[in-house]
Amino acid sequence: MSNEAPTQPEEAMITLEGEDGQSYTCQILDIFDFEEQEYALLLKMGGEKPEAAKAEEDDEDGLLVIMRLIQRDDQSIFQTIESDEEFDKVVAHVEELARMSEAEGEGDD
Repeated sequence: MSNEAPTQPEEAMITLEGEDGQSYTCQILDIFDFEEQEYALLLKMGGEKPEAAKAEEDDEDGLLVIMRLIQRDDQSIFQTIESDEEFDKVVAHVEELARMSEAEGEGDD
């Protein structure tokens, strides 16, 4: 999956086209750097699918998606992370960020 979108502020909505040719709307939750690479944490909001496919895949709405983010000129290009090893490392990093954020939130009480 590789898609180009104009550079957008955080919490922006984008539409990505999957390898299956379907379009999916995602909200950009966060953009972060990890091991000298930029990644985007996206919330999949749903896609434009035929009714039959929607009935089968409604449980995929609301899924978190992590994609590699590459800046080229004034474009942001979202790429699927192909390597299982890279994906696992990024997921572990995101989980650690979530734990740290949660711990900071508990300290505010």
